[in-house]
Amino acid sequence: MDGLTIAPLTEWTALLRLAMSMIMGAALGLERSRKLRPAGLRTYMLVCIGACAMMITGLYLFDTKGPGFDPARLAAQVVSGIGFIGAGTIMVTSKHRVKGLTTAAGIWAVACLGIVVGVGFYAAAVGAFFLLLITMLFADRLEQSYYRRLRRVNVGIIVSSVSVLKDIKDTLEEHRIQVTGIEFADSVPEDGTQFSCVLRMERYMNHKELFDIIDAVEGVVLVENLDI
Repeated sequence: MDGLTIAPLTEWTALLRLAMSMIMGAALGLERSRKLRPAGLRTYMLVCIGACAMMITGLYLFDTKGPGFDPARLAAQVVSGIGFIGAGTIMVTSKHRVKGLTTAAGIWAVACLGIVVGVGFYAAAVGAFFLLLITMLFADRLEQSYYRRLRRVNVGIIVSSVSVLKDIKDTLEEHRIQVTGIEFADSVPEDGTQFSCVLRMERYMNHKELFDIIDAVEGVVLVENLDI
């Protein structure tokens, strides 16, 4: 079996690779922009194009300087350096929710995609692009469907006073809803006490019914689904 062949680097193939990285980065970034994430269309385009350009530069230097120059050095710097951008998109909210991990992982993945395009491994680049796109578009729905089948929901609640917690606990027990974990927020809101908990519902109950039961307890200021 013959080995894989990589298209040689020329001025035209360099432009083709940059164009491919721009289009692929834009397609993946649109999904983030649609969800109003901090890193969207432009960020993904810039990262993918920049990673591709760096890989092309490494290959060019290898061709012009000879085997003494390792083109993988520049690619390694891209992969490690992109962590600074990814870290800037991760934040912990007042409800102890970590947000931005998917965006950070997407930025890292699109940088790797740009490197693959820059090398000229078109088959792997196209395959990786479609797998990334499918993951970003449909994995969230699959995960939410899985959680619904488990009848598990992560709930954030604000109550007027700590004494309301007992009333919530008694109400949940009446409806055979299990509390599997409670975590209080470090910051204290002006209108009461804030905490999050993981609940397991009965099979006959949906999320709306669960929130209506908690919201009906006197002293509950706010209840929201933290899984969304």
